[in-house]
Order: sequence, then structure tokens, then C-alpha cells
Amino acid sequence: MSVAPFFSIILSILWSSLVEFISFTGGLVLCGFILGSLERQSNKNVIRIFGIKGIYFTAWLGTPVHELGHAVMCLIFGHRVTGIKLLQATAPDGTIGYVTHAYNPDSLYQKTGNFFIGLAPLVSGSLSIFLCTYVLVRDSYRTILDYLIGRQHFSLLDPVTWVTFGQTVRSIFSGLFSWENAANPAFWLFFVLSLCIASHMSLSREDIRGAASGAGTLFLLIAVANTLSRFLDPSLNGQITSLIGRFNFCLLLLLSLAIVFSVIKVLLSGILYLSLRRLNG
Repeated sequence: MSVAPFFSIILSILWSSLVEFISFTGGLVLCGFILGSLERQSNKNVIRIFGIKGIYFTAWLGTPVHELGHAVMCLIFGHRVTGIKLLQATAPDGTIGYVTHAYNPDSLYQKTGNFFIGLAPLVSGSLSIFLCTYVLVRDSYRTILDYLIGRQHFSLLDPVTWVTFGQTVRSIFSGLFSWENAANPAFWLFFVLSLCIASHMSLSREDIRGAASGAGTLFLLIAVANTLSRFLDPSLNGQITSLIGRFNFCLLLLLSLAIVFSVIKVLLSGILYLSLRRLNG
């Protein structure tokens, strides 16, 4: 009996697993990279203007949200939190908060958790900004919620979903940054809080290293799920793909809020820095 069909099945499973893995992680990695680049630039501007202590204008809220994201995800994946500092004076390496944790390296679940723990600030920050819309700009909250509970999907590999996603983001921000909201003091409180949270959602080297250590295990679990689907229930593969698409749409929609506020901070800090530089000759 030829082994060609067997290898064809294996390659098909590996390919579909790779596509699903990239679809699931690609958007998060891309957003993390964008937020990191924006944060580095805004921090550079702020430090030039106010010195290192200027970071605390936003860190008082953003850093605790960042670290609590790590801590909560540690608990979800059964890791033991061995140390936590939500906010501290700037350490020599630039650290102003941290979470340390331990896990059982023989547990696939806990090893996979490293991936989600590393990327947790993207989730905790996004959900915190969403919570701020619920409390302070309820109309925008309802608009976002309608999209979140809809049936839209997003895939990095599907250009059509990019168009739909872009239209959704434009619709949300046209309502959020409206003249009506501009006249509402609650909107400006939302603006400040969101700016603080978004300013500290980027991932540190340790976050990225931790996430990378769990990425291989995550891919393995996806491959196992696809193998079971192939031989036991072929419809499971479609369900996994659909679930990933829904997850991507919802999380990236919330992350778009953080990216926009990060861009705003870069622009505001850059304008202030250039203005002061011009005044000082």
C-alpha cells in the first residue's frame, strides 16, 4: 500500500494547523508590535519633556492594569504567582511593575498558558478600555457591544474581512469622537483613562519570551485537535476556524481602541515636545 495518501493527510493537517495558528496569533502579535512601537516613541517624547518621572502621568493606572492581566491569566492557567508589584519606582532596567510565576513544565495546559500569560496585557488593557466605555460613554459601549455579539469574523489571510473590519472600526470611532461626546465631561474622563491604559499595554521582552515559550505547545494542541477532527468529526475543523475568526474580530476590535489612543498620545507628546523645543530655541 502506498504511503503517499498518508503523507498527504499529514501535510494537510499540518498546513491547516499552521494557518489556524497564524490566524489566531498573527493579529495579536501585530497589534503588540504596533503598540510597542507607539509606546517607545511616546515615552521618548515624554522623557524629553518631563524626565523619567513623566512616565508616571499614565503609569499610575496603565501599569497596574498591565500587571493584573498577567496575574489573572496565571490563575486561569494554574500557575503559582510567586511575586507581584503593580507599580514601583523605576528600576535600573526600566521596570515599573512585574509578575513572577511558577508552573509545572510537565503540564501541557500550564505550558500553553505561558503564551496567554505573556500576551495578557493586550487582553486586560482592551477589556479595561471597554469597561470605561460602559461606565462613561454608554452610547459608544452599546455600538461596540452590538458588533461584538454579531457574527463578524476576521482573518489576517482573508482580504475581504479586512474591509469589513475597517468599516466597523471607522463606524465606532466616528460615533466615539463626536461633537456630542466632546461636550460631555464624562467623555474626557474616558479619554484620559483610556490614554493611561493604552500607554502601557505593550509587551516587554520578558512578556514576549514567555509567550514564545508557550507558542509551540499551542501549535501542538491545534494540530492534535485537527487530527482528531480529520478522523473523528471533519466538521470540527470548520468550527475551530469559525471560533478563531470570531475571537480575532472581537479582540482586535477592542485593541483598535488602544492603538488609536496610543497614536493620540504620540501626536500630543510629539507636538508638545516640538513646541517647547522651538520656544527654547
